[in-house]
Amino acid sequence: MWREANAMSPPGSARTWPLMPPTFKLHKDHEKIEAQRAKGILIGTFKCKRCGYLGYSTNGGESKHLARNQYCRSLDVDQEYEPMEIGMERDQYANEDENVPLVQEIPDVEDMVENYARIADRKVHEQNSGETGTMADEENAPQPVLRRIVSKEPPPFNLPIGQIYIQQHPFAGEHIPSLNTSPLRTQRTYWPFETLGDFEQAEIFDQSEASIKAINAQLNLIQRVQGPDRSITLRNATDLRNTLEKAMLLDEDRFHHRLITTKWNDHTYQHVLYYRDIMGIIRDVLSDPNLSEHLIFDAEKRFIQQSNGEENDRVYQEYYQCDDFWDLQTAIGEQLGRDVNPLALFIYSDETQLTSFGNNTIWSVYLWVGNLPHHIRASFGPGGAVLLGYLPKGDKQDDLRDSELGDYRSSLYHECFRVMLKPLKQASQIGDLFRMGNGDVRTLVPVISVKLGDYPELCRMNGIISKDCDAACPAGMIPTEDFDKTNIICPPRDHDLERAAIYKSLGLGHDDNDDDIPTPQSLGLRPIKNAFDRYTNTYFATYRTVGADGLHWVKQGVFGRVWFKKLLEKLTGPEKKQLNKCFKNLPRYPNLPGFAQGVTSLKWRSGSDHAVLSKTIVPILDCIYDSKTAVQNNIIRLFRLFSECMLLVGFQAHTDTTLSILQTVLREISELQEQIASIWGINLARPKVHFMFLHLIDSIKSKGPVCNTDTGMGEARHPESKHAYARTNHHTETVKEQMIRHVVNREIIRKIRAKVDREGERVLSNRSISIPGGDIGLEQLDPGSHVHLGSPDRSQHLSSYIEALATTHSLNHRDILKKLQGYIRHFARDLIPSDRDSDDGGNGFDISYLKVVNHKKADIGYISLEDHQPLRDIIRVNASWRGRAPRYDHIVVNRDHRALSCAQVLALFTIRVKGTSHSVVLIRPLQIKPRSKRHRFYTCTPSNDATFIHPGSIVRSVYVQKNATKPERMFINDVIDADMFLRLRNSRLVSY
Repeated sequence: MWREANAMSPPGSARTWPLMPPTFKLHKDHEKIEAQRAKGILIGTFKCKRCGYLGYSTNGGESKHLARNQYCRSLDVDQEYEPMEIGMERDQYANEDENVPLVQEIPDVEDMVENYARIADRKVHEQNSGETGTMADEENAPQPVLRRIVSKEPPPFNLPIGQIYIQQHPFAGEHIPSLNTSPLRTQRTYWPFETLGDFEQAEIFDQSEASIKAINAQLNLIQRVQGPDRSITLRNATDLRNTLEKAMLLDEDRFHHRLITTKWNDHTYQHVLYYRDIMGIIRDVLSDPNLSEHLIFDAEKRFIQQSNGEENDRVYQEYYQCDDFWDLQTAIGEQLGRDVNPLALFIYSDETQLTSFGNNTIWSVYLWVGNLPHHIRASFGPGGAVLLGYLPKGDKQDDLRDSELGDYRSSLYHECFRVMLKPLKQASQIGDLFRMGNGDVRTLVPVISVKLGDYPELCRMNGIISKDCDAACPAGMIPTEDFDKTNIICPPRDHDLERAAIYKSLGLGHDDNDDDIPTPQSLGLRPIKNAFDRYTNTYFATYRTVGADGLHWVKQGVFGRVWFKKLLEKLTGPEKKQLNKCFKNLPRYPNLPGFAQGVTSLKWRSGSDHAVLSKTIVPILDCIYDSKTAVQNNIIRLFRLFSECMLLVGFQAHTDTTLSILQTVLREISELQEQIASIWGINLARPKVHFMFLHLIDSIKSKGPVCNTDTGMGEARHPESKHAYARTNHHTETVKEQMIRHVVNREIIRKIRAKVDREGERVLSNRSISIPGGDIGLEQLDPGSHVHLGSPDRSQHLSSYIEALATTHSLNHRDILKKLQGYIRHFARDLIPSDRDSDDGGNGFDISYLKVVNHKKADIGYISLEDHQPLRDIIRVNASWRGRAPRYDHIVVNRDHRALSCAQVLALFTIRVKGTSHSVVLIRPLQIKPRSKRHRFYTCTPSNDATFIHPGSIVRSVYVQKNATKPERMFINDVIDADMFLRLRNSRLVSY
């Protein structure tokens, strides 16, 4: 496979180095080198300054530099290679430093790709024919497309299909790796435990949340029954606690507590803050060897070709691939040097209930490193959220008026953050040195680039009064009364003006008499110094730290708390019963939970509940609103648009095309909701409406998909706090300290588990041991083998099997048998014994002697159109699913290269002919009707016929939604997931 490297040389220099990284080999046969140079394969010989080995570079091949059997990390730094003349030995140039051009100048990327294509084709031609051709003979040869190109230049106008063009930041690659790049290693990976068995037993105790009594009982039993090898040395819970405390004492990021003194109106209040050293947390994350290869410090932009083939699409996926990180690296590089990189920090804070009654709460603060990919940050292992501290709440004081309570709590809040962020004071201005897990040392500038939280929390972080002030948007200066306007621009906040206003109100500025400076209240601000100011605004404006929150803006915001809530209020009693009946009897589908009690009686609906409601509500409303008045049609259209909006907001990767679709959907929602809001009496002047329509698209372009900035990452940590609280004695004075101990113990065990797993992988790799049962990529599968039948029954005769199928599904037995004969004839013409063929041309040969095995499920592998990652569906074909009703799932079938169709799977079986097993699928095709203008779904009806297909024709599963009240109405649900939405948007759906 082609390997990629930078296509362009550093700014200001001639383009004198190749797009492909050279292949280096230790070579002393100079005659062979000369022969390769004559053929045009060799482009230079080099001596690596890092390892000192002589080698040669070619135009193709694997991009590895083997030096003493170790990978030389100087591969990507062109200055590390010193040109040499043919015939010179390595020691002759040991102390010389000649400056000879590396290769001939290459005009541009397109010529580069063409050149490599010709070389590859010529090598294949020479191998096959034994003749040596010329470049001129290969003008019409097929041009291979590089899978990925990396360059510092913008992409060409129209990229080839399937190519990813990565535009690196102009300052990318300026960092020179340290000489010592070997990671630090401890004596044993499971330290501080004495044995691996001790650690694994402690891990089991932690996962099961065992009590001290249970731990003592288990360890006592182990000590009595284990042999002389003593693989477990822990004797009791005290031993386990002392062992974990060893790791706590050596942690740089261990917890501290500090007494916070707040003065307010001549009164002094004291609270206890529990927090960690934030620099210790950062150094601990960066020095983790498991994360070294995942940390990205150079900004980039990714491009692919649009599906219409007309122009390029920019891809927005990770934070470091979006506009904010690009601008951040530009600002830091211009002030501190091109080799200094940004370290993006994400901070989340929120108050959560520890008990069901809500009488005990905890205010947690979590930290992430944004230079890691989202899937690592969202995990519960290394690189995931790290607890930074527990904030004091600031309860109501007797001498505080209600009007002062908000300012007092905000003052305490920022004073706590001022203490927690103080270690960043110098590093956030001029940078600091950080050691990576691979031993490299980098100069990084930590910047708080994203603040995660719901609307009240964002207001608290940015010092905004809240929705009751004149300018209640944390990201802009739009008047609060204009929050319902969706076709205007929200101007960004002026940080310098806001700082001057606050300093003037506090008597700290030099322009106290300047009448042009407004009051903080007129800007929507509290008169309090913002603790985040110093650690953000040096290189990054505060208003840019506000990211989209899909959970509270859309799911539980505009859709859940506004429109769905109002819909339930407007439905009549009989309509609510019909609604509940439909939701109780929703057809089963993977990752689609049901509502056993209906939806109208739910007192609390989570974000995941609202996501399910949005996917399934429209077909149900189509049955409830049967009169089809103009208002009812508009309501159904509005909820269909919300279904599309919530689906698009949840995309894990966006492009310019998907953002354009989302922009269109938002515009249509805006037009419809104004009409219905006036009829239903809904006030749309809400912060969540404002955020969704004016800041959502900009947030995705600047910070990536909503999953990068969604508060769901932080709220996913709340159960850990609740579990830790449940293991305490619930005494108010010490409850936080006990919770911290449980949280830290779990973090220690997770870190050790990562080290143990990494060491196990390294040992297996060194021994060349393959792990059986590993996942197989879809690219390794044969055509049609992306479908695997499972859950087999006992074999039986084909005749009895077909007869049972015909009876179960009301089919004509003879007709089905004849179709199966014709189907088998396609793949088994040469396998059917000739003496069993009939005289009618072979179409009526006897197949009753064959044996079949029925299967009750199938695994379907496919590539998602959302992010081009492999996914798997499971379809069920069972006459008694879990001892209840029958279940026969539906699938998408490739009808031809231009259209798709849908069908119900009636049977999955393998048939054995002459020792060869063949998989067969019996389907009942669906008659597809065009999309309805009312609800935009395809509708369908089952046909009376059935046919056989090869499993290779199956694309994926499909959710066919039937309503309990009107089962004759069947909807092809294309908003069930992102892949289905895009698949049916890009292809026609027709009857089979």
